[in-house]
Amino acid sequence: MLDFFASGMYGRLDTLLAGWALGLCWLAGLAAVKGGTLREKAVRFWRGEEFLFGGWGGEARAEAGSWLFLIAVVALQLDTFFFNSLLRESAADVCSVFAAINDVVYCWALVLKMVLFTRYSGRQLGAGFCFFFVLRWVYLNNHVYWMILGVLFLLAAKDVRLRRTLKAALAASAVSFAAVALGSIAGWVPTLRTEDFQGSGRMRDSFGYGWYNTTGAVLLALCLMYLCWRQVKNLRWYDFGVLCAVLAFCHLGPNSRAATVCIALLLVLAVVLRFWPGIARPAAVRGLAAAVPLLAFGVSMLGSWFYDPENPVIHAIDILLGGRMRLGNEVLTQTHLAIAGQGLWNEGFIVDNYYVYLWVYGGPVASLLIWGAVALLLWRLLKKGAVTESACLLAMLAHAMMEGHFIWPCINVTLWLLPVAVYLLPQARTPDFAPLPRRKEPQAN
Repeated sequence: MLDFFASGMYGRLDTLLAGWALGLCWLAGLAAVKGGTLREKAVRFWRGEEFLFGGWGGEARAEAGSWLFLIAVVALQLDTFFFNSLLRESAADVCSVFAAINDVVYCWALVLKMVLFTRYSGRQLGAGFCFFFVLRWVYLNNHVYWMILGVLFLLAAKDVRLRRTLKAALAASAVSFAAVALGSIAGWVPTLRTEDFQGSGRMRDSFGYGWYNTTGAVLLALCLMYLCWRQVKNLRWYDFGVLCAVLAFCHLGPNSRAATVCIALLLVLAVVLRFWPGIARPAAVRGLAAAVPLLAFGVSMLGSWFYDPENPVIHAIDILLGGRMRLGNEVLTQTHLAIAGQGLWNEGFIVDNYYVYLWVYGGPVASLLIWGAVALLLWRLLKKGAVTESACLLAMLAHAMMEGHFIWPCINVTLWLLPVAVYLLPQARTPDFAPLPRRKEPQAN
């Protein structure tokens, strides 16, 4: 029994696939046994949301599902931000044990939440099943752990208490980062220190993580979670001070170009949206913002495919992106296209641009599904007026041009908002991280 729960990712994916397949049969049978015409039965299956395998538990069951998602999130944050630091070099036995436990906890918490603790209609479960089936198939070909983990988290985020989960994630992440960074300063946690690649004599410090860009991604994640918690409309001078301090630390410490640029972009967007909130209301602005995933994909693919160091424009963009177009050109011109993804484990390619990476390792179908869902999410967020979440998502889309952390659910918390696109939910159910409005107390006459 215990061996089954520790069977690895394939067993968990197969359990979810089987659970959802049986769940579709359950929903169809549930609609069929109830009275009414054939049309009414079809409409009930297509639109009526039900728990899979019985209505036991009621709202307590939905609340338990939300807590399962929170447990999974906190376990992943601790695993990535603490146990996956260079602490594993000095305390390998302890870290390996806790990492293995965390892996089992967050994966099975997600699977159980999706199969037993989430309501679906036939339409929603069918859409989610198709999305998952394709990306599971891709995972079987490329074995990219972070891609399938991101897919599991975004699918499991349906109907959860996002703000409560965000607060727990921010607390776990901040404490983990502080412990690792202070431990590296004190000499308890190993760290990396080297001169930067430009030969300026500046030293880069990873502050206890395995690479400088990993530290930068952690700092960017903290900024995203902090901004989603505080919300743009509520920002005060000290909030901008916090973001500026993290920006300076990221530039002077790990000197991660991707994270530094994107934290700066996030800060600029926060300032603009705080003091000019109406800028995001016109349909033209919303349409342009929603097109960013597709535009970034096009620029990344075309710039990499037609990379020419003699072209001053392309060369300047490549320099700005830290050589990502040159690296993308190598993999695009030396490999073939695989519709359902591929491994290329022994080829030694370095592909930091996630748009190119997903195209090569995930294939065109996975690229279409993910970037199409992100574009739809952006449109719906802006239509709702969720400018904070939109700004964070835009910053992560920019980061994807230089690093592959977009699909990491512990870094990119805006992935938790994707159920509205993947499950084809209506606009009214577009989620965000804003606090729920307080109920007005009835006034006594």
